[in-house]
Amino acid sequence: MIGLVDCNNFYASCERVYNPKLEGQPIGILSNNDGCVIARSNELKPLVPMGMPAFKILPAIRKQVTLLSSNYVYGDMSRRVFNTVRDYTADVESYSIDEAFIALDGFSDVISHCQHIRAVVKRDTGIPVSIGIASTRTLAKVANHIAKKQTSYLGVCYLANDSALLTETLKQFTVGEVWGVGRCIAEKLQTLGIHTAWDLRQANTKQIRQQFSVVLEHTVLELQGASCIELDDVSTPKQNIMTSRSFGQLTGELFDLQEAIRVHASRVAEKLRHQHSVASAVLVFLKTNRFREDVVQYHPSIVVSLSLPTDNSRLIIQAAQKGL
Repeated sequence: MIGLVDCNNFYASCERVYNPKLEGQPIGILSNNDGCVIARSNELKPLVPMGMPAFKILPAIRKQVTLLSSNYVYGDMSRRVFNTVRDYTADVESYSIDEAFIALDGFSDVISHCQHIRAVVKRDTGIPVSIGIASTRTLAKVANHIAKKQTSYLGVCYLANDSALLTETLKQFTVGEVWGVGRCIAEKLQTLGIHTAWDLRQANTKQIRQQFSVVLEHTVLELQGASCIELDDVSTPKQNIMTSRSFGQLTGELFDLQEAIRVHASRVAEKLRHQHSVASAVLVFLKTNRFREDVVQYHPSIVVSLSLPTDNSRLIIQAAQKGL
């Protein structure tokens, strides 16, 4: 059995730990430049869509909500949550800042054990979590979705206990919601008549492998209950790495752009070395503020080839500055 521990509305929950007065209030967390809403409490979700620019939030709604800048406490809180989880299971696989897969083999009452984990994490860190349990990681993702959405499960859903629930849920899941199925793949699947997770589960695995990839074939098998996806399969080195950041205010100074390009190129090189890769080209792009309808829009880009593939910061910065 595999469990997925997922922190509920993680960023908003972190803010409530440090400021309990925010409990029950609609909270939005803004991007690094306070530009867009990147996380929402449940209370905010009916009022503000994900990704909405902060300046577009209507004044009447703005008076009702609390908007906060993102900060660095989230990483520390994540470590506290999953260190607590490690006290109750031998194997914890971190997937993201607010999610981790856990091994649950050997427990006689897996639901009670997971309810206990939830209670201890909430008591010791203040962060509420939901846990989905199934025979595969993909199905554990589905189970976690149920645990979050249906309060009758008290934060823990064990899909292996209820095949009827699994069938009903997969039929309601759009194929684009399935773990590992991106937008482009979902659109192609829909042209083949595969619209839901249930449709994908019924698909011919050999045809899926021929038309897509072995990774999507594994997803189909996982939906059928055969565990065959490891975290290494979804953590393969990226073929493209991007770093970008909006300026806090408008600028027309070349120096400002040069400094930003230098920082971004340095971060790209660090990420390359981290995944033991090299780059053969550098793309530089600029964009004006697309939300400012009163100014002329401008979004040029250029690709600068490198003489030899490299992860050298100096060479990548030079190429990026040349592109600028």
